[in-house]
Amino acid sequence: MMRARSVLALAVALVGAGGVACRGRARPDAGSPNAASASTPALPPSSVAAGEPEDPPPRPLRRCFPDRPAWEEGAVADLLDRAGRLFDADDFEGALACSEEAARQAPRSIEAHHDRAAALLHLGRMEEGRDALAMALALDPDDTETLEASADLYINQLPASADRSAIGLEHARRAFRKALAHDRARAARLSLLEGQALIDLGRSEEAVHRLSTALSLAPHLDAAQYEKGVALFELCRFAEARRAFEKVASTSSDRAHALYHLGLIEERQDRLRDAETHFAEATERDPIAFPKTPVVSADDFAARVRRIVSELPADLRADLAKAHLETADLPALDDLIAEKPPLSPTILGLFRGLPIGFDAEPEAHAAPVARSSNKGRRAANAGTKSPASVAGGGSQASESTQCGPVDRAIVLYRRNLLRSVHDTSALDEAIRRTLLHEIGHLRGEDDGSLRDRGLE
Repeated sequence: MMRARSVLALAVALVGAGGVACRGRARPDAGSPNAASASTPALPPSSVAAGEPEDPPPRPLRRCFPDRPAWEEGAVADLLDRAGRLFDADDFEGALACSEEAARQAPRSIEAHHDRAAALLHLGRMEEGRDALAMALALDPDDTETLEASADLYINQLPASADRSAIGLEHARRAFRKALAHDRARAARLSLLEGQALIDLGRSEEAVHRLSTALSLAPHLDAAQYEKGVALFELCRFAEARRAFEKVASTSSDRAHALYHLGLIEERQDRLRDAETHFAEATERDPIAFPKTPVVSADDFAARVRRIVSELPADLRADLAKAHLETADLPALDDLIAEKPPLSPTILGLFRGLPIGFDAEPEAHAAPVARSSNKGRRAANAGTKSPASVAGGGSQASESTQCGPVDRAIVLYRRNLLRSVHDTSALDEAIRRTLLHEIGHLRGEDDGSLRDRGLE
């Protein structure tokens, strides 16, 4: 399944102690309560795969202790202590200068590399920060602070992918086992990270359990309450999800994400006025995460789909003609819960039926399947209206050409696709990629194959 990436950081700033910080000084992450990502020391530095990058311009000299001469080295403990103070004061350039000096003097100091990574990440130098975390983990693969920071990086800060979520999950799991006995607050954050990664990997049932563990360790951890709501939403357990989001919306100052998901649930219930109120408040509170949704009518959307189909290569159009091509505002609940576990309400598209060539003896095969594009906590939307056929786009195949007792169909969801882009200029490409994903299912590909081809 391809995943919508319109919401890049759900629950930003809901938790106060996550993220990457200088060691021993838990400070609120400046960005995301979803903060969770993992770095792996087994990975080579990203610059190796990128060819020969241009050298960055030289930086002006900044000493940790500027009143001392350049040839005088500070004690490593003093350097790290000052790095922590500067980090807490949001002087990340100064924290980087101090931690770099400490790492030069003590190249096997885990704390120096960890603090250097924290400063680099807050300065937006993601690849260098990842390499610094990898160095710290190479020195001590079981250091819980570095594992937590690495999990945060891979799950929440780097561009989303299944591989990165899986790396972050393994780092969070390893750290949780070590933290549980002596640091309940860290163990709760690590359970939160596990839950976030599991949602991204489409394993929301497991995520509910890990997020329940986080809440048992830290009952007032708003981010865990919010993410549990997301997992329940992904499982189509909407009444339970609503209760979780309402609790976050009533207790957290950073409640835009909870309000947005309440809008999604109300939209499914045709409570459109309430939904629009919550969407508007979410946009007002966090316009970056929740920009206004582009406006494209159902007729205009269907026309775009027809045009994009006409531009596909001939072999793709020929296969698409063997399925009904339809559009709908939102996914129907029956389609979502036909699978176990359910499909995500955030799907952009759906293939229903058996693959081409799989229906020679339909009674010998399993029941038809529904396969969708996109799921996970970084996406959002759902619905119920009946789909409309898209004439000329594969919808003209007669019943005799379909897959026996259940016709093949591809459905594209207008509102979900609109929410996956920031403006209408990107909508055509989103439609095209979703069509290519669903045609892959029509041809018999599974989600793993499509992900490996860049059509996640």
